[in-house]
Amino acid sequence: MRTIGTLLNENSARRLTNYLLHQGIDCKSEGSFDAATGAMSYQIWVQDEDRLQEAVAIFKKFEEEGSSAEFDAPLPESLSSSPVELEMEEKKETSRSPELHQFSTHFTIFIIFLCSFFFFINLMQETSLKQEGVSEKTFLMTPIQSQFLFDLPPPLEAIESNQAPSEIQSELESLERTPFWRGAYEWFLLKLQKKDTSLAEGPLFLKIREGELWRLFTPCLLHQNLLHILFNMIWVWVLGRPIEQRIGWFRTLILTLVVGIGSNMLQYLMTGPLFLGYSGVVMGLAGFIWMREKVAPWEGYPLNRATILFLLLFIGAIFLLQVVSFLIQIFSDLNFAPNIANTAHIAGGVIGAFLARASFFAQRVKK
Repeated sequence: MRTIGTLLNENSARRLTNYLLHQGIDCKSEGSFDAATGAMSYQIWVQDEDRLQEAVAIFKKFEEEGSSAEFDAPLPESLSSSPVELEMEEKKETSRSPELHQFSTHFTIFIIFLCSFFFFINLMQETSLKQEGVSEKTFLMTPIQSQFLFDLPPPLEAIESNQAPSEIQSELESLERTPFWRGAYEWFLLKLQKKDTSLAEGPLFLKIREGELWRLFTPCLLHQNLLHILFNMIWVWVLGRPIEQRIGWFRTLILTLVVGIGSNMLQYLMTGPLFLGYSGVVMGLAGFIWMREKVAPWEGYPLNRATILFLLLFIGAIFLLQVVSFLIQIFSDLNFAPNIANTAHIAGGVIGAFLARASFFAQRVKK
């Protein structure tokens, strides 16, 4: 079932659907209320896709010549029936028409639980380090971060959390002078500043090449602070549930892994291994829903224009902040570098939109 267009007048919508039915084209009209404008609109849906082009042509002609007597088709007999008869007939039509699968949302709930669990573990480890007298500025990462970040170059791996604060501080100072992969962004910045670019160069995917493949995805499960995880998990609930309800947990898992791994890899290539958060996948879910609304609007994903605008403004704002940071670092000695995985956001949205065009992720019809 596909929509062929939208009319703003209820009587016109009834007149057109009556004419289409008279032509033997199975169709219906559905009204919707736009909270932003306070107006009603009526979508015309056609059940028989074999006659879709014919219905589209009729709709276009109706828009141009709606007042023509050609569209004055006789009313169907059902309109003269009693309300009880109409209700019974509607139930019969519903039982004959295909139903769309409505899956549970266990996977979405599991992701929220998993991210919250690892956030709690990380928080406990940070608290333990602080109690041992290690300041937040001194320790570079917690044990769980060292196991879950995308990569861990030898200079970072050499810094152990159980070292004395003075030893860790010394290691951190030497780290600034030790070459390892810091990303294309850092390399380009050093190049423009006419500094030694070898500091940002080094072998790629060290831990992953050693077999620690979980690192391809696990940075998504870590979060920096309470606001960070709250923001991401709210969006997982808002965007993840309608997707899982339509395509099921397994295909949602595939979607999540592909978006997460893809956005993580691009973020690593751009800025090195020190990034975390689920926001790349969140943007992938948003991009997926946006594209499904384009290619399959009958699936009815609840992503309105205001939500899309908010996400675009969010991405635009942090991208602008990154540009400002870049310019400040080029033309001054200030080290203003916001720790935002902007590459993962943009890459996640693009990957999610690309995957949404695949028929594998279409909502299934119950047989």
